[in-house]
Amino acid sequence: MDLAGTEIVNSARAAVYAAARGVPVQCDPCPDLPAALGDMPYVDPATDEAPWYDPAVPESSGVFGVLALGVAGFDSSPITREPTQLVGDGAVIGAARREHREVAYTVLLITVDECALSYGLEWLASALQGSACGGCAGDEMCVFSCCPVDGEKELRHLYDVGLLDGPEVTDTQYLGSGAVLATVTFSLAAGTPYIYREPLDTGQPDEGWVPLGGGDIVGPVDPDQVYQRCLEPKPCAVDPLCPPPPLPPAPPAPRSPCYATGVGTFRRTRIAVSPLAQPQWLETVPVLEVRAGSTAMRRLLVRFWQNPQGGNCEGSLDPCAACTDINVSYLPRGSTLRVDGRVRRSVVECPQVPIGTATSTPTIYGPRGGLYEWPTFPCPTGLCIEVWSQEDYTAPDATARVLLVPRSDVG
Repeated sequence: MDLAGTEIVNSARAAVYAAARGVPVQCDPCPDLPAALGDMPYVDPATDEAPWYDPAVPESSGVFGVLALGVAGFDSSPITREPTQLVGDGAVIGAARREHREVAYTVLLITVDECALSYGLEWLASALQGSACGGCAGDEMCVFSCCPVDGEKELRHLYDVGLLDGPEVTDTQYLGSGAVLATVTFSLAAGTPYIYREPLDTGQPDEGWVPLGGGDIVGPVDPDQVYQRCLEPKPCAVDPLCPPPPLPPAPPAPRSPCYATGVGTFRRTRIAVSPLAQPQWLETVPVLEVRAGSTAMRRLLVRFWQNPQGGNCEGSLDPCAACTDINVSYLPRGSTLRVDGRVRRSVVECPQVPIGTATSTPTIYGPRGGLYEWPTFPCPTGLCIEVWSQEDYTAPDATARVLLVPRSDVG
């Protein structure tokens, strides 16, 4: 188990280090685990620069690692409803919602002596705090669902994870060699209850990044005007000889002054995402990434259609049949936009030499400047995607990609 980029539990590592010092532990073998993690065969904490090893703390070399004894919380996350009682019999059951996920670990902390145990507990308590940047949102947690072979298909991700109950020693065994085996429990809370796999392989080169600067030129046109011809279904049980009384006029919906409208000339690029690699029984969420390139980007529009037949997305695509729109008014030069359906957050990253990278939260609009609703695709649909941006504000090196990420309720 890895939290915020720090390896916490690695039974294979702990077993090798302990066996090398004559400490008897039992561990189910996962022979391909080091290779799946990109590690060389394990030797000792100092040689391998184990996560807890600190040259400034000599006793850190006497910590052999954290071996998992048991974990709970990867079954279905709790689903709650709040039924509202009717005046007569029965109730309206209400919408179902998933609560946060709690994951409880029981581990064995193996050390050469009590001094190393003291440091090992200090390190474990600190590492479980996550990153300093996690804050209230939490961090990413990575686990393997089974012994890994290639390290990707078995990998699972949990998001918005933070420590719920800190490490507590429930049992301590002292061996004749002086080694100490401490049974430790701790629990974590995942604010996002779903368990995510790796993004699907869309079969596109360059890891799915598609250039935007060479897209088709479309316009002058207003992409929002297409919705004016979209027909809405009308109730069929209304008696034409007895129409219902007219409703009072509704106030106009407020629209943000930052939402760009009007006629313009656009670069339009199409992306086809095949459904062939999509699991039959797992729903997926999209992750959009856009690199603005060498000039600022304005009036970015990304429109999604379902593509169940896996077509090439050529020809005319009906905007009225689109699943959703993502509208962003402005992206700074050199920035990267990520609209992440896994955590339902969007972020813009802007490199600022030599200071580092600044991050901010952009305003994301939905269709016609309305509220953006995070889409979920419950079956293997595939996608056709159009990326529009104003021609004068689309750099030759601007690129975009869309990832489809499967998720489940158990892992």
